[in-house]
Amino acid sequence: MTHAIEVEGVSKSYGSGQEQVRALVDAHLHIAPGEFVSLIGPSGCGKSTLLRLIADLATPTHGAIRIHGKSPHQARLDREFGMVFQSPVLYEWRTVLRNVLLPLEVMGVRADEARDRASAMLRLVGLSRFENHHPWQLSGGMQQRVAIARALVFQPPILMMDEPFGALDELTRERLNNELLNLWQKQAAPRKSTVLFVTHSIHEAVFLSSRVVVMSPRPGRIERIVDIDLPRPRTAEMRWAPRFLELVATVRQALREDDGASAHSRRETAHGAS
Repeated sequence: MTHAIEVEGVSKSYGSGQEQVRALVDAHLHIAPGEFVSLIGPSGCGKSTLLRLIADLATPTHGAIRIHGKSPHQARLDREFGMVFQSPVLYEWRTVLRNVLLPLEVMGVRADEARDRASAMLRLVGLSRFENHHPWQLSGGMQQRVAIARALVFQPPILMMDEPFGALDELTRERLNNELLNLWQKQAAPRKSTVLFVTHSIHEAVFLSSRVVVMSPRPGRIERIVDIDLPRPRTAEMRWAPRFLELVATVRQALREDDGASAHSRRETAHGAS
């Protein structure tokens, strides 16, 4: 079976000599079509770097990445994935509808079909009444829903999300978690998008994901992958279920173990150098 995403021995360093910074070391990860996988770890652990490498926004120093059997560059040209960043990155001079229309305009989709698809996507994210508003007239959470609608409107096989809800308050974040999951769960195989999601929130990762990839402090390594065996469809009530809390504790413990192991490794390195 062809994996949606294959990461084989990928490392990324910046600079050279004594100024070199190793952001990511020997990452191996296979993601099946239709999976929802989260990357979690402390700041600077390389999770956003790994996402950027997969999205062809940076080039690995070592190793190989394949997206549906293609290089990241070819996959980007073939529009195999959509991207949502922490900031919505909307065009202030375009209305909500015209922001969502943008990918379809670039693709040359016929105007009436493009408008129908964009309007349908705005209905799904609950923003139909705001089609003619501009981004500056919306709350932060609403702007992020526009960004998600724009990323999904051309029906990409893969959706990559780099801390898309990190700047939002907790209640808005939980509401958008629910809305994102509902959108994803409504997709029918084989058109269900594969999602790669970067987050700092353990609860968010467990609630959304099929698997949670735990990464170590810099230099970033994939230390552990936790299978999330909660049933689907997920509901807000699951956040208080015993199994949910057990999985949150498992991921938290993995992060603590990795942080402790990394600190020990740094002390050993410093001792050896002294």
